[in-house]
Amino acid sequence: MDKIAALRAFIIKNFIIILLIVAATENIAVLLLNNLIFPGLSPFIFGKKNIVDYDVFSVLGFFAYCILQGCFVFASRYFPIGLTDIDQKVVEKLRIFKGNVLVERYEALDWRVKAIMIVSILIIIAILVMPILIGGSVFTARVVKHFDDLEKEEKEKQALYERKRNLMLSDIAHDLRTPITTIYGYSQAILDNKATPEKTEEYLKLISMKSKKVDELINLLFDYVKMDSEGFTLHKEKCNLSELVRQAGALLYQDIYDAGMELDADIPEEEIVIDADKVQFSRVVVNLLSNAIKHNPPKTRVGLFLFGDARFPRIYVADNGPSISPEMAIEIFEPFTTGDESRKSSGGSGLGLSIARKISALHGFELTLLQEDKVPSRVKEGGYTKCFAIK
Repeated sequence: MDKIAALRAFIIKNFIIILLIVAATENIAVLLLNNLIFPGLSPFIFGKKNIVDYDVFSVLGFFAYCILQGCFVFASRYFPIGLTDIDQKVVEKLRIFKGNVLVERYEALDWRVKAIMIVSILIIIAILVMPILIGGSVFTARVVKHFDDLEKEEKEKQALYERKRNLMLSDIAHDLRTPITTIYGYSQAILDNKATPEKTEEYLKLISMKSKKVDELINLLFDYVKMDSEGFTLHKEKCNLSELVRQAGALLYQDIYDAGMELDADIPEEEIVIDADKVQFSRVVVNLLSNAIKHNPPKTRVGLFLFGDARFPRIYVADNGPSISPEMAIEIFEPFTTGDESRKSSGGSGLGLSIARKISALHGFELTLLQEDKVPSRVKEGGYTKCFAIK
């Protein structure tokens, strides 16, 4: 929709600019005609009067007469076949201009003066029409070029999408293959009676854990794809954002404590009512808190803040852990681009932030990463070096 609006704005803006330039050029041309060309023609055809002293119908009729006669002279010179009949018809047609004072004066002139008059009128018409033709050509060229640029940009985006899709499929295969290989190896060891009873119990626990990881990854993939499908809809309702954020913090409080971290929350008591899908929006906050736990060392302080009001709510999930590299920060919301950490068993799937951004966008919110000097002052006061902002 933004692309359509941008294209509409481009066409309207360029049309107005060209229109103003053409109008200005036309005014300049009219001034030149009134002050240079018409005064020079007046002694020949207008007598002592200027053209503006005649009524507009006389002037238009005179111009039409001269043009038709010029066309007839041109035709009789270069297309001599059957001109006798054409001559009679043209003469009959031109009689409708009889009685026009300018035409009568023109007919009394010498043929040489008439030739000068016809050439002069053609020059006048060219001067008046040229700005419109040039303006139309420039406008058409600019629009065509813009469409060509859009087409080129779209092709580049499509090529980039194909590369990312292939990379994502490769990463999916990698993330599925590792636990499946482990499951296969341990289950085969049990089937071949190569494990002691103690090891069998250990292997079964590992098989259960790896199976759960595969199930989680498949569910994440399903959610990621589902959110791009036309059938996916949010079940929005009026909800208290303050309570929703507070519950998300309470849900992860024990996990934060177990990771040797500290949770700092600043959530207002008063209600901030918004339209949202409670389950999906809570998922965003929970995901960001889980992300802070997974990718920061012990003793890290995690902050959960809610500022603003129902018109402009802002949620910040912050921490004082290591900064994210600029290269990683650019692609952190892309699927399977959370660094080498995501390929390890301790890392995430690399889909959580992508899903969180999609859910935020579907709610009309924007999820961004802010670091160092871009961290809001109210958040930075707590010593936090980076944060994910939902606003």
